[in-house]
Amino acid sequence: MLAATGPNVAPGERRLAMTRYESRDGRLRLFRGDSHRLHPITSGSVGVILTSPPYWVRGRGRPSAERYAHDLAVGFGREWKRVLAPDGDLWLVIGDRHDGAEWVGMDALVIGWLRRTGWRLQSRGFWAQTRSRERWDNRVNYLLRFRKVGQVVRPRGTTLCWMLPLPRSHPDSIWDAIPEPVVQTVLEGSKKRGPVLDPFAGSGTVGRVAASLGREWVGVERDPRMALVTARRLQLRRVGASLPDRRRAAR
Repeated sequence: MLAATGPNVAPGERRLAMTRYESRDGRLRLFRGDSHRLHPITSGSVGVILTSPPYWVRGRGRPSAERYAHDLAVGFGREWKRVLAPDGDLWLVIGDRHDGAEWVGMDALVIGWLRRTGWRLQSRGFWAQTRSRERWDNRVNYLLRFRKVGQVVRPRGTTLCWMLPLPRSHPDSIWDAIPEPVVQTVLEGSKKRGPVLDPFAGSGTVGRVAASLGREWVGVERDPRMALVTARRLQLRRVGASLPDRRRAAR
């Protein structure tokens, strides 16, 4: 891909163009690229970030798990904070697992690193996989809701707890999906204004549910094959490479 430069790019920094797909009305958009840098998305424009990052499945022991949590909070969290509205919601679906010696407690590690980088935990939920095809130590999933420091969510009476089977993925998908009832409940209880962002879009489940609720959606997916799967599922058309506000190409 071509690198972009311009007045808003720091010296020596290169921003890669992203291939873009969108619906005919422009309310659903998908970018194929690395979500470490969300430069096509305007600062403060996103109402809800709802995503399930790739689960930690490699390595053993606390140091490896700590690196995963650090990379999530620091490597990706900076851009999440930039694009999210001041009162926006960040929801993470995080898996936990036994590393052969003990349960890792991945939720606590992620919460700790996000707290250090300016986020505060507001809600938490739990999804246990039933009839799982995985081993017993891969069936635990946490739903964690964060807001920026100073933005408090008033506690609600809703208990966020599900016992649901892992939903069938799209036949061409290489990733598993979050159950749609979980996604719907989370979005209905979150900030109503502004697009929903999924920086690890996978096969587009969050996009499908957001569209059914009348929400705008923005997805980012690094894997070219999965980006095509999502584009087909959501009936998106390719519109070319995207640079911030599409003005850089004219300069």
